[in-house]
Amino acid sequence: MISSYFSSGVFTYILLIIFVVVLLRHAYLLCSRIVEKPFNFSDGKITTGTPVSLLEVKITLPSRIIFSCEKTGSKYDPSELAHYQTVKLGGGMLGPLFKVVLNCGSIVALRRIRKGLIKPTELDSWITFFSQVNGRCLLPILFSFWYGVEAFLVYDYLCLGSLEELLHGREGIQFTPLNWEIRCYIALCASTALASIHSQVSKEGEALVCGVTKASKILIQIDFSACLTGYETPYLIPSQVIIKRNPGRVAPELLDSSKSSDIFTQKSDVYSFGILLLELITGKKPMVNDGHTELMLADYVKFKKKEVGLQGICDEKMIGRNDTIASMVEIAELCLSLDPNERPAMDTVSQMIQQLQ
Repeated sequence: MISSYFSSGVFTYILLIIFVVVLLRHAYLLCSRIVEKPFNFSDGKITTGTPVSLLEVKITLPSRIIFSCEKTGSKYDPSELAHYQTVKLGGGMLGPLFKVVLNCGSIVALRRIRKGLIKPTELDSWITFFSQVNGRCLLPILFSFWYGVEAFLVYDYLCLGSLEELLHGREGIQFTPLNWEIRCYIALCASTALASIHSQVSKEGEALVCGVTKASKILIQIDFSACLTGYETPYLIPSQVIIKRNPGRVAPELLDSSKSSDIFTQKSDVYSFGILLLELITGKKPMVNDGHTELMLADYVKFKKKEVGLQGICDEKMIGRNDTIASMVEIAELCLSLDPNERPAMDTVSQMIQQLQ
């Protein structure tokens, strides 16, 4: 009886061992076939990987840090940043911008630089340079790195998004009817940022320029203070490309085919800032469709002002209007002078706007 029971137990134990061995071999074969692709950034949707198995093998690409400021130190890991879930915030000439929620709960903005803009060594050099450009109302680069063959920039995330969204977003989604006081404050922050850029020089010792100052480059904080981003654009993208993609924002001397120069200057920066002021005043985009034809905003404002007066150009949704609107229009008109030499310097423009506060 005991012998029979013992034999049965041994047989069961042997079967159990065989079963475990077969199970482990099956798991090994499954594991050997798992290849995780690098994270693909989403186009507006939160993206999650779908594992082939409960067992996951993480394969990372070679990474290299371009710049890390004292604030970040060793806070960010390139391979982790490249694999976080993301939500696309927008496009841009430099490359798409994503919202990333870190494991610690903090949120950053991550820009993936478009491939082939300039040579990698030149990109490294310019990113390193602009990572050290500081000034009031400038959104600094916190961290930059290569992951595989792609370069990334990390910024602070500003929760209200861009001025473009606040002014021109669809009502009920991203549209916010800003009052006049807030618009004046945003104008002051933007002029301060641009004046700060103009007070510095490039690595070649030339005066820095912003290229085109537009609403999508103005990011808004919770208190409605504004920061300028993307000021490195004219040093990474050919000027002809920037000019072509920004109708209505570019100074007329850059569009004059009789002149050989299409290089941005601080005076052409002032012109594009004047267009930004008109956007804040009118709530309209740089190219205006009046139902019959498409006009540049500067021409539209001249026409409407002459036809129906100052009140005819103000954004209908704007509340809190006062007499300073007329003064802001005058500042915009100075910035939009056809003769570049008649346009004021940006620090002067900033002081003029400050006096309206």
